[in-house]
Amino acid sequence: MNYGTESCSCAMTEILPGTTCTLPSCDGVEIDLITAGTGSHCIFDQTIPCKTGDIYVLRPQTAHAYGCDDGPMTVRRILLREKDLFDGDFSAPDHPRFCYGIFRDLSPVACATLNRKTFEEIEGQFRALSRELQEQKGEWKEVVKAYLSVLLITLSRYTDSAIKNPASYSPAERDLVQAALRTVNEAFASPSLTLESIARSLFVSKAHLSRLFKRGVGQPFSEYLRRVRMNRACRLLTETERSAEEILTACGLRDLPSFYRTFHEYTGTTPVQYRNLHKKEKIIDKKGEKLMIILSEISENLQKGKAKLVKEMVQAAIDEGANPSEILNEGLLAGMSVIGEKFKNNEVYVPEVLVAARAMNMGITVLKPHLVASGVQAVGKVCIGTVQGDLHDIGKNIVKMMLEGKGFEVVDLGTDVPAETFVQTAKEQGCQIICCSALLTTTMDVMADVVKAAEAAGIRDQVKIMVGGAPINQEFCAAIGADCYTVDAASAADAAVELCNQLKK
Repeated sequence: MNYGTESCSCAMTEILPGTTCTLPSCDGVEIDLITAGTGSHCIFDQTIPCKTGDIYVLRPQTAHAYGCDDGPMTVRRILLREKDLFDGDFSAPDHPRFCYGIFRDLSPVACATLNRKTFEEIEGQFRALSRELQEQKGEWKEVVKAYLSVLLITLSRYTDSAIKNPASYSPAERDLVQAALRTVNEAFASPSLTLESIARSLFVSKAHLSRLFKRGVGQPFSEYLRRVRMNRACRLLTETERSAEEILTACGLRDLPSFYRTFHEYTGTTPVQYRNLHKKEKIIDKKGEKLMIILSEISENLQKGKAKLVKEMVQAAIDEGANPSEILNEGLLAGMSVIGEKFKNNEVYVPEVLVAARAMNMGITVLKPHLVASGVQAVGKVCIGTVQGDLHDIGKNIVKMMLEGKGFEVVDLGTDVPAETFVQTAKEQGCQIICCSALLTTTMDVMADVVKAAEAAGIRDQVKIMVGGAPINQEFCAAIGADCYTVDAASAADAAVELCNQLKK
């Protein structure tokens, strides 16, 4: 789904298992962020593995392709024409400061593997750019330019020119292929453009350039030139109202019959059919992009604790026809997961967790009837409580919020809960996990009673027992035969997911 200006555009591409996606070369810098899945990335004649969190920055006209075997892989893509957006050294491809020094050694590609925190930061910048390009509010072009500057400066700190000279290429040969690609993409509209004319301009033989071109790009020059021209024709058909005669002239084609024949071979449709088909797709894509923005805003506002906005946006997503599980996972739970990670890293504290949980509960209230109607199942079911003799519940309540933030259905038994009540609840309501909390050292032994009661009831192999609280540690957990102890609420929620997965196997 492309949108935006001639200077910058954003897209999201999903590569399906067993397929290869060759992304067309562009005359600007390309930034690709792998947001989901694993696969491979072929750049020139070098193939490297890639996964969620990998980012690539490619110089203009760098031929490359993605592929995956196991599950779908999603790539967020930004194309920018740096000469329209930046000045001086930053827009000069042969200067070390080009695009804020990302290509410091003049290599064709820079890449990095991001940690979770940096990945979320970069993905947020991608989404912000998408939103500005989509909404085009006041001074939006200046905002886009500012966002791009921040993004490139951030990337220059993390990326490394790891793909310096693709295997079997010398620097001189690489530069020849780059120059040939640049010529094709700048002069494709000329009917007289040939491999021979390019070889002559580069002072090399036609045969030598042909061999280098095929090895680097993966296809003969004639096929690549045809692809560039047909990509341009497709773009003009979907973005303009030009006639077929005007388009063939703009694409460097000689006559109408050959244009129709080549276009049908390339797309399987006539130009008129292609235009009508993609007008419909554009409407669908625009709706999909709107949903993506709404889900992103649900997550962001949940993290800020803006309960009223979250409630309104969940309803807006439902009105737009979003799948209830998509709203739950990509909006509400995604936001709560971020809060959980920040809480674990001491970046936010109990008040922030409480307001975020309140916002999530407001959203769930709106979403719950739709989840039930669509048959969406919880990750698992947990009963939680503070053990008998102990009335403290702050820690227990925070764990409950974190569990709900991971998609669990939680039965809150409150405080002063006898061992038999934990076990009876788990048995009657089909809970996979029992969570016991204690603050007083005098009540710790009740947790051992819970384990014994579960064994006596014959459900010990069907439930996992988690324990926590200030006086509890791993040694105590092991001594009483419980399954899990964690030091904080966020880690408890992560552990609960793992324990549920173990029971399902």
